[in-house]
Amino acid sequence: MAETVLIVDGKGTRRRRLKTLLTALDYRVLAAGSGAAALALAETTRLGVVLMAARLPDMPAESLLRAIRKWNRDATQLILCEGPGEVSRLKHAADGFLLPPLHADSLEVVLRGACEREALRRRLREQPMRIERRLEKRFRQRLETERLLVVKQIVDKISTFIARIARDVEGGVRYFNEMPYFVSIHDRQARVLAASRPYRMLLGAHAGDGSGSIYEGESGEPGGCPVGRTLATANAQQSREVVRYRSGAKVPVIVHTAPIYNDNGEVELVLEVSAGTQDVKRLREDTQNTQQRYQLLFDAVPCYLAVLDRSLVFSANNRAFITEFGNRTGTAFRDVFYLDDEAFLDSPVHKTRTDAQSRHGEMTLVGPNGRRYHLLVWTSPISTAAGKLMQVLLIFLDITQIRELQSNLASLGLMIGSISHSIKGVLTGLDAGVYLLDKGFQKKNDAQIESGLDVVRRMVNRMRKMILDILFCARERELQRTTVDVQAFAEDLVETVQPKFDGKGIRLECDFKGLPASFEVDADMLRSAVVNVLENAVDACVAQGLYREPRALLRIEAGDDTVEITVKDNGIGMSAEQLQNLFTIFFSTKGSQGTGLGLFLTDRIIRQHGGQIAVESRPGHGSRFRMTLPRQAGGKAQKA
Repeated sequence: MAETVLIVDGKGTRRRRLKTLLTALDYRVLAAGSGAAALALAETTRLGVVLMAARLPDMPAESLLRAIRKWNRDATQLILCEGPGEVSRLKHAADGFLLPPLHADSLEVVLRGACEREALRRRLREQPMRIERRLEKRFRQRLETERLLVVKQIVDKISTFIARIARDVEGGVRYFNEMPYFVSIHDRQARVLAASRPYRMLLGAHAGDGSGSIYEGESGEPGGCPVGRTLATANAQQSREVVRYRSGAKVPVIVHTAPIYNDNGEVELVLEVSAGTQDVKRLREDTQNTQQRYQLLFDAVPCYLAVLDRSLVFSANNRAFITEFGNRTGTAFRDVFYLDDEAFLDSPVHKTRTDAQSRHGEMTLVGPNGRRYHLLVWTSPISTAAGKLMQVLLIFLDITQIRELQSNLASLGLMIGSISHSIKGVLTGLDAGVYLLDKGFQKKNDAQIESGLDVVRRMVNRMRKMILDILFCARERELQRTTVDVQAFAEDLVETVQPKFDGKGIRLECDFKGLPASFEVDADMLRSAVVNVLENAVDACVAQGLYREPRALLRIEAGDDTVEITVKDNGIGMSAEQLQNLFTIFFSTKGSQGTGLGLFLTDRIIRQHGGQIAVESRPGHGSRFRMTLPRQAGGKAQKA
């Protein structure tokens, strides 16, 4: 076949002359008078040689050469130059150059060399492709052989795997020996490629036999057997069939088939696994009995038992766990129990999930009911024979009561020490009062007698309040609610605490709003709670000293649903640490002068009424206690 030569020259006379010469030399010649026309021909025609003028009317020769190279990369490009200057300019762009005058013989020699170079380039480029095709053919043949070997190994491994599973079944029952599993691999022509030993020995089928040769009825046909149906649908199948043993016996089986795809998404092979239905039923019954025995044992354990998967999601809970926390199967561990990130990372649960080692320790968890649990925790990994972690077994022992008892015993010791110290202070005060009384009677000094009586009265009142606080702390009694007039309650409060304020020289300001109104409260208990706060305000103002005029504010405001009681003072104030422990039992900001019971009881009483208490304070700037209570029994106050 003659090579195609494209002539690109803006000079029509020279272009026609070249076309005549090359046609006479048996070349197929195309001619273009501009770069654009040449590009149009190059896009649609396979060119052997491009013969181009150094100067074109519409574009530089270099640009046209690069553009033609995109479409015809093997074409030899020759430039018609007018002189040496153009050769120097285009020496890196073209494969060769022609200088005038042009002779037919010299033009023929140049073109023949160009065509030979173009053919050589094409052969060099096609040679790796031919080698690649030969290698690919050999590789496919070898791959097919290796594939058959792999298929046989897969069948053997599946059979071995099933045997190992059977040996691991409870009691060492050797199900694999008693129940024949038939495992086989089939090709796209529905022929057996490889089969397990029971398949070959019991059914008498071998590699190359039809996939339906072992079945009775319509399933014995190539298209009607389970493998044939899987090849037709490209989907996994399950069916009940009847197989024919080599002995002639006909046995019902359950057959599972699954397609195996190649890289193109086409069904390449079919895996078939079957087993006798009666044996499967017996195996299922034995397994269920085993599971029931294990479940009875699981539920009989008095501790909380649970199993977590690798994502720490509950997969099983025993009866004790379900009774306390509910059935949490399918729920994440941290969605059931709250603990912060730092505590979780340090927990036995996380450590066992991380390193698959048994762990134990004590954890404090907040359960789904909001209750805080103190638990001794044991965690144990459940792993495969290869050591891969599959699940984590949790054993919880609730020691909340033990920890609360320890806390109560510690609190009792603290209370005894605190009360003993307070009683010692009261006794010292009584001794002082009795001493003043004795001296007053001896000297018949009425002022001294009155002073001694005042000391004794204060010590007795202090003792009475201490004993009442201890009794109230010892047992939490039910509220005795009655409908109480807020105005009367407020006036009673002022009458109760006014003498103490006056005695210390502290001005008590009162601000009552929204009255008249009423609320349902235990007046005696609530009065005690508010008096505790007011007496603390007196002590705070006394501790502040004479830096400013001591004063306190009692504000009671009745709203539609709540009554808000505010006590504000300009006393010594409290630090952040004191605020944090303010309502903790036996904590006192007064040192040896306080028992640490007053505000603890105030907080308890307010919460018993369904209310909230909020405190604001800064050292040297006083404090403000805001107590919000619902007006109706059973109501809840918004958080203050």
